[in-house]
Amino acid sequence: MPPPSPLTRRPRATAFSVKELLDRVQRGSIRIPEIQRPFKWKAREIQELLDSVYRGYPIGVLLFWQHEAPAAHLEIGPVKLDAPQTAQALWVVDGQHRVTALAGVLLHPSFEGEGGSDDFGLYFDLEQEELVRPNRREPPPPHWLPMNVVADSERLLGWLERYSGLAEHPEHTRTASRLGTLLREYQLPAYIVEAEARETLPVIVERLNLRSKRLSEAEVLQSLLGGRNPEHPSDLRALSLGLEEMRFGTIEEKWLLKSVAATQGLDITRSDWSQLKGVQDVPGALRQTERALREAIVFLKRDAGIPHVELLPYTLPLVILARFFHLHPEPSARSRELLARWLWRGAITGAHRGEIVPAVRKNLTVLGQDEDEAIQALLTALPNALPRAPNLRDFKYRAAETKLQINALLALQPRELRSGELLDVPAIIGTQGADALGQLITSARPLKPGDDPVQLKSLMQRLANRIFHPPLPAQSLLAALEDAPHPEVLVSHGISRPAYRALQLGNRLQFLLLRQQFLEQHVAAFLDSKARWLESDRRPLQSLLIPDEDEA
Repeated sequence: MPPPSPLTRRPRATAFSVKELLDRVQRGSIRIPEIQRPFKWKAREIQELLDSVYRGYPIGVLLFWQHEAPAAHLEIGPVKLDAPQTAQALWVVDGQHRVTALAGVLLHPSFEGEGGSDDFGLYFDLEQEELVRPNRREPPPPHWLPMNVVADSERLLGWLERYSGLAEHPEHTRTASRLGTLLREYQLPAYIVEAEARETLPVIVERLNLRSKRLSEAEVLQSLLGGRNPEHPSDLRALSLGLEEMRFGTIEEKWLLKSVAATQGLDITRSDWSQLKGVQDVPGALRQTERALREAIVFLKRDAGIPHVELLPYTLPLVILARFFHLHPEPSARSRELLARWLWRGAITGAHRGEIVPAVRKNLTVLGQDEDEAIQALLTALPNALPRAPNLRDFKYRAAETKLQINALLALQPRELRSGELLDVPAIIGTQGADALGQLITSARPLKPGDDPVQLKSLMQRLANRIFHPPLPAQSLLAALEDAPHPEVLVSHGISRPAYRALQLGNRLQFLLLRQQFLEQHVAAFLDSKARWLESDRRPLQSLLIPDEDEA
């Protein structure tokens, strides 16, 4: 066997602060290959790693492979995020457990002010000045600082402002601030390999894993290439399966075909798909479409806040977005913001129905322009009519207006009624569909004296009587709701304190009236925050600058 090839470029030695590492995780530029060994650390190992960082002990050197990465749904411990494609992702070659432990503890997506209830849930005892694990049967003492607020100085300050023991123990502020500084500024040494010769990577990994069970060369290559087999989709079924990894649901074949046509510059309004026969490089077209749709899905989930394809008010924008991201794969932050406004304004006004063929063709044509000009053209093509108030009188799961309501409801980040854990919206929508929004009150009886049965029955058909939640074994959703959940759980389902008091008193009509009032205000505010009707749609400032003649 010939000796391994030397690296043409030596690994770059660098260091990341914990804050910088976490920022990269949140941006999706740190990738942990799917075929890495499963995360095996238990609570003790996670706690010891964080304790070592707190005490300034070395925790080893990280090794990354710098290489492109596709848009993807990422799960790093309890942290879930949707990442856009990037040309310079850092793939973890050595350090998976350390990166996962740091991100899982310090970015834990639990209750505001709580540290989580799994192995990544850690607190810092401000009196004893040590890391501690919670007793899951009892609430943590007030002087236990949740570690998932420590890495963010603003969240840490917010926790301290709410801390009930601050007046009695002013020294706790100094302790917490020092802890935050120590953690955020801790430096992790790292090597970054920029090798294009992939055959050298298994050698590096093998020699780093001499003390443990080795991965095969094929596993190493597949791991470093991003988890999925590098073979690209060969048909629409393969394309659909590949996109399901994004946890956005199954895109219908009709819309996949339209997306392929859009990326290839064909007419998506034609019902005669024989035009696709003119595509000579079908595998190449499918690859381009998959990349574009992955970017579109990340945009829809992260920038627009739509968690599942079933909750798209209209599906046509998905095709337009596929063409946009095919032509402009890395739009600026300002472009993404304006594109989100276009999406929501078209959904609210109904402009995205796609009934007017010339308008659809025009939208696709303008995308071939400069990125900024394309977005301005899309925004200009929308109607100027002011939006009407949202209609919460009708609830029809498949209707666009109802989907606007559902997205607003889900923006409250609904939680499990008993445990308080955040609900996995894509998974529940994917398995339950319309059943995920069950009725709370299923019978108009018994009535309170003076209640109007017609009004009660009408409210029972509206959003006010719906809750996003999976079914509970041996218990109705209403019974679980009446068992006095945590106040933050009630807020996450759009239930105000006055509405909940009415429910506890058995006044179901008053409960629905008060919840209807709250949701009307919330949905209106949510849609306004997404469409931003009154804000300037100016281009990015960079596009308005006139270059010097010497630079032209």
